[in-house]
Amino acid sequence: MKKVLFCLLALGFLGGCSTKEEPKDVTYDWAPPFEEVRWSMGEDAVFETLDLDEEDATLNVNPEKQRVFSFASAMETEVGMVAPDFIFEPGFGLVGVNLHYIPMEKEAAETLAKLEAAYGKSDDGTWSGTKFGELNLSDEQVAAFKKEADIDKDEPVVTIALNQDAQAVKYQECVFEGKNAAILEQVLAK
Repeated sequence: MKKVLFCLLALGFLGGCSTKEEPKDVTYDWAPPFEEVRWSMGEDAVFETLDLDEEDATLNVNPEKQRVFSFASAMETEVGMVAPDFIFEPGFGLVGVNLHYIPMEKEAAETLAKLEAAYGKSDDGTWSGTKFGELNLSDEQVAAFKKEADIDKDEPVVTIALNQDAQAVKYQECVFEGKNAAILEQVLAK
């Protein structure tokens, strides 16, 4: 009986001395501007979540080999009515979203106000989310991430940029760049 008890204690002690790092909780700013849509989701999952039909979109492949689905009809988001583009990259899923707003002066001020309400004050129409160095990643997670992307600790995981150039053809376009977040989501899922 003493031997069995001693063996159980020894196993418990050795198990407690494990050097394996436990995964840490990781949160960052920001998700795509659609409820229940997350970076790295596949095309089918995004379209199903938003009740969109792929046939209603124009599909283009950009120079980076990303598939861009452009929808002409407007839909409601937390930052206003927009016609969205969804950008998917093979192996990473959803990596970007472009929102196209109505090109009118009054709406431009409303758009900026909605974005600032959702993402904070901006002097230049850009927002930077959580920086890579602030993520509370384990050494193993950092190594897995760095296999896929070269990112500095001071670079944000997600950026948002609003174009309100009155001279541009696309007067109001808001670009959500989330490739680093898509990579992060895949690292965290492992």
